[in-house]
Amino acid sequence: MNYFRSIFFNFLAVFFINRVSPGLQIVYFEQVPNVITDLLFSLILAFFNATVFPFLSILELNPTKCKIGLMTAIISYGAFFIVSIAPFGVQVTSPLGVLIAGTFIWLVAFFTNYLEFKSYNAD
Repeated sequence: MNYFRSIFFNFLAVFFINRVSPGLQIVYFEQVPNVITDLLFSLILAFFNATVFPFLSILELNPTKCKIGLMTAIISYGAFFIVSIAPFGVQVTSPLGVLIAGTFIWLVAFFTNYLEFKSYNAD
């Protein structure tokens, strides 16, 4: 799995969970959903989650499954905690939203980075 596929899958996961997760809602601007900021939030979170394995590799920190899991969890849950304080395209309406969305995004991010890790170690 290459880097751009990883960004694409992370983007789709974030964009999807923003719409279906209980406890999250898209911010409205004059009765119209603010889709541009939702897309921007999805792209930013996808970029950060997709760059975990390459970032660890570039810094020569010996990427492991544990490091990948920890960094993707911090990014995934951290993004939704930040959004709960200052809404940016997505608004958190209950703690359940952070838990469900953070867990789903963390699993997708870990899976895509794990596939990068496996393909890198197979060479």
